[in-house]
Amino acid sequence: MFAKVLGAQIRNEFPIFKNNEKKVNGQILPFVYLDSAVSSQKPTAVIQAMVRHMESDYGSVHRGAYGVSIRSSQQFEETRSIVASFLGSTVRAEQIVFTKSTTESLNILANGIAEVYLDEKSRIVTTAIEHHANLIPWQQAALRKDCELAYISLEGINSEKLKLNLIEAKKLITANTKVVSLAYVGNVLGQINPIEEIIELAKKVGALVVLDCAQSMSTHSEDLFALGADAIVFSPHKIYGPSGIGVLAMSEKLLAELPPLLFGGGMISSVTLEESLWTTGPAKFEAGTPAITEAIGLKSAILWLEECGRKRIQEHAQNLAHQFAEGLQKIPNIEIFSPLTGKETIIPFRHKKVHAHDLATILDYSNVAMRAGHHCAWPLIRSLGVDALVRSSFAVYSDSDDVEIALEAIKNSYK
Repeated sequence: MFAKVLGAQIRNEFPIFKNNEKKVNGQILPFVYLDSAVSSQKPTAVIQAMVRHMESDYGSVHRGAYGVSIRSSQQFEETRSIVASFLGSTVRAEQIVFTKSTTESLNILANGIAEVYLDEKSRIVTTAIEHHANLIPWQQAALRKDCELAYISLEGINSEKLKLNLIEAKKLITANTKVVSLAYVGNVLGQINPIEEIIELAKKVGALVVLDCAQSMSTHSEDLFALGADAIVFSPHKIYGPSGIGVLAMSEKLLAELPPLLFGGGMISSVTLEESLWTTGPAKFEAGTPAITEAIGLKSAILWLEECGRKRIQEHAQNLAHQFAEGLQKIPNIEIFSPLTGKETIIPFRHKKVHAHDLATILDYSNVAMRAGHHCAWPLIRSLGVDALVRSSFAVYSDSDDVEIALEAIKNSYK
């Protein structure tokens, strides 16, 4: 028996919804937030955990022999253990590195893998539809090492073909491929990528596998290391936790072999005026004072999320996305860019007579929040033959009323 009912009832645990109701012409407009793919809202449990920490336990971690520093350090490391359990039974706390974001995590990986594993004969394989955070770091690594960068493309641009081309992937993942990096769930199209098949292809040639799980971690619970991943990254602010902190989980081999990206306090074992030696474990990649209170918020977010149940949230969001897509198909001049398998929680679209940015502004008049633009994926957007899309995304607090309000606002956007 689950304690939490998803949708409108659970929204009471998110203060931002009550605080952002609008009164227009004497009518109260609810805050319809359909942009959780960019960042999720925060439940009271997370907010209060962070406030309690700052009010009672805040101290710099691993640097003091006094009470608040000791308590902060204990809570900080407890979060590391909870993140490891969250990722799967095969993951240990010592494999968890705290960064500032998914973007920083991917830069650490691309920089380190380039330095240790790549030369001019190497190949990096990613996809042509990645978020810039998982494209540009590999692009720059290939330029530095003068090696090859290959992209797996989409099968096509109609809804039945908006998925990665596995036949092409088999041709591109060759014997000289050293790393394959891709998103589990696409941040624009919302497609669920065939990671098991791609991991298998990579492992046949001995390549490393990096998975960007920024869009999947709130709804998917597979042990990705058990499937063969060597590193995964995700953003706590997309799983109902705070921003300013990211998670990088690596195999013990990568953790030991990769060099740090940042240098400074906390990541050294010895320093002289002539040279410095790095410490081992996660600390090697955590130079400087980390996001301490944010780590406490992350712990609370994971506990809260697991109480809800990721599988339940996934099914809930999928049902709403399906309802929304069905409604969009009945509106004139709407073009949807989604595989429409019924498993997506993100639905991107455009109005043929209203620019995406204008439509997002019009929706805001109805207190409906959706993102418009290229969604940090210019190559993908260009390949679709558009300059911008509106993206709707659904989460634990979304409900059918949100869908109907948004659809009505879209219908009224052009008359």
